[in-house]
Amino acid sequence: MRMRKREEIQILLQIQTKNTMTKEQAITTAKQFRKNADELLQRMKAHRIELMSKNIPQPERFEEIGEVIAQHTLSIRDLESCIMRQGMALKYIGTPNPYPESKNPSSTVVEPTADGLKM
Repeated sequence: MRMRKREEIQILLQIQTKNTMTKEQAITTAKQFRKNADELLQRMKAHRIELMSKNIPQPERFEEIGEVIAQHTLSIRDLESCIMRQGMALKYIGTPNPYPESKNPSSTVVEPTADGLKM
């Protein structure tokens, strides 16, 4: 994770020193944000499964395990939204549509998630 933050900081420093941002830099940054959010999303999904499947010993029990899981689930949804909204940012930057068949109602093609994200 530290390496990812370093990459983001390097990108942001490059942008700040030039005081301009190219289309390529905006695309690179948005894609890095999507990748980082997806990595966190995968860890949070795994943690939610652990919360739901483990029997927590009596002295360590949570006050409201149901509420813990519910809040965790809402956080996961927000991360999914973050990834999708960065995809929309990429659209408005002007990147090609990674889902060319998405607007064809007669198509049965389901494209994989862009950039190899697991979502």
